Amino acid sequence: MFGYVRPYLEGLSEEEKTRYRSVYCGICRSLARRYGRMSRLTVNYDMTFLALVLSSLYEPEETISEARCEVHPLKPHAEAESEIIDYAADMTIVLAYYKCLDDWQDEHKRPQKAFADLLRGHFDAVNQRWPDQCREIRESIQLLSEAEKQEETGADSALSAAGMMLSGLFVWKKDFWEQQLRWFGDAMGRFVYLMDAAMDYEKDVSKGCYNPLRQLGIAPEHARKIITQPLGEASEAFERLPLVQDDQLMRNIIYSGVWQSYNQKMNKTEETAHGQ
Repeated sequence: MFGYVRPYLEGLSEEEKTRYRSVYCGICRSLARRYGRMSRLTVNYDMTFLALVLSSLYEPEETISEARCEVHPLKPHAEAESEIIDYAADMTIVLAYYKCLDDWQDEHKRPQKAFADLLRGHFDAVNQRWPDQCREIRESIQLLSEAEKQEETGADSALSAAGMMLSGLFVWKKDFWEQQLRWFGDAMGRFVYLMDAAMDYEKDVSKGCYNPLRQLGIAPEHARKIITQPLGEASEAFERLPLVQDDQLMRNIIYSGVWQSYNQKMNKTEETAHGQ
């Protein structure tokens, strides 16, 4: 379901690229340091964006170090470290754990079940540290599962549950900014769910799996308008937050980067149609 909230690299300066990688690699380092090297397989774009937003809003004390790793053994690279980087790493564990369980339950993928078992102890530790976030994610996944079984009202209920999933993740603290962050996360969750539906449409149809676009009678090539709606709401919520640090980098992601997968898919579809 995740992986769409990423930067459009061609629209970034070298400084912005370095900054983005420092946060991404910082999360990776935090995962490895606290949960072991295998946990690095869970690092993703979406939680990097979460870290950027929360870091810009709360401005925690942050250190940048130079390091090498298995992926980049020859050239040292920057890695950011802060309490919000650690928080993003914790939420990465939670999402990966539930994603593996979902894959096991839906398609009985044994490697996913094995990885979920590996993550279970780490998940339990995160659950103790962030019980509210874990509870909201768990409840949203249950609601999503129930909604996807409904033939008539499934699409609206599923979108609501998908929004709830990311809504709680953005609440690092229960303070003045909680409601605004919830609105932002909720809209981003609905956007990601619809984007994922467009990207997986053919696969879902062939396997007889639930897909909200199919439920609504909308083909992927005609889905841009409905996908844009929650993204527009997210953009409005984002612009109301007092974000200065990395503001252009985050705007690059929201206004350009999130559309990359969809645009590539639609271009490929057009090329195939013209070829025929």
